[in-house]
Amino acid sequence: MIFRPRLACGGLAALALLATTAAQAQPEPQADFVFDTLGPAACDMPPPGFDISQFRTYVESKPDAPVTRGEISGGLTAGFAGGGLYGTDAGGGLVVGVQGMVFDDAPALTMLCMVLVRLGDSDATSGAIVGEDGLAGAPDGAFLGVFKLVQRNDAGAPVTLASGSVESGTISFDLRETLLVDGSVTVEGSYRQLASGEAQPFSARITIPRAENVLRPALRLARD
Repeated sequence: MIFRPRLACGGLAALALLATTAAQAQPEPQADFVFDTLGPAACDMPPPGFDISQFRTYVESKPDAPVTRGEISGGLTAGFAGGGLYGTDAGGGLVVGVQGMVFDDAPALTMLCMVLVRLGDSDATSGAIVGEDGLAGAPDGAFLGVFKLVQRNDAGAPVTLASGSVESGTISFDLRETLLVDGSVTVEGSYRQLASGEAQPFSARITIPRAENVLRPALRLARD
């Protein structure tokens, strides 16, 4: 069995073939493909000089504000908040993104960027989240989960601080009137810091209200 991304945009079809070895029935790593294909929309940092303390005060004082928020635990323990995005199409594509600013005490702002891509032919808006190691045994309607932690370098450009691997999780959403509301995501896994190579455990509990339908193309992992 071979997995390949299916794109909603024909102009990107040439990118869709990520060959696997049939004997192992395992896909090649696809996290970079997902982030590269979606581009900045998948991990859009706030502008330099953004007052995260003011934003944190707003989030903590306005529990009903329609912002994505959650808690991280493991190697990094902190709350975070930001935005939720998604893309969907008539061909069955569904991709969900989370972009959250981490509320820790570090001097540099850290962003959590997570993307969930639906697997196979399904119109379900809930299912299991798997990592790349779990794709071969995942049912249609499950979601591939990829994530990374991002900071700005000395030149102000966003750079990947750590890359993540999902082991398990769940996703559930309610689609209404072109808005993705009442979403919830739980993820268990780990992340590896690029500078040191050190692996750390990672857990996240996320709620996503009123996500905007702006992610294009609407990726889907298809079985052939």
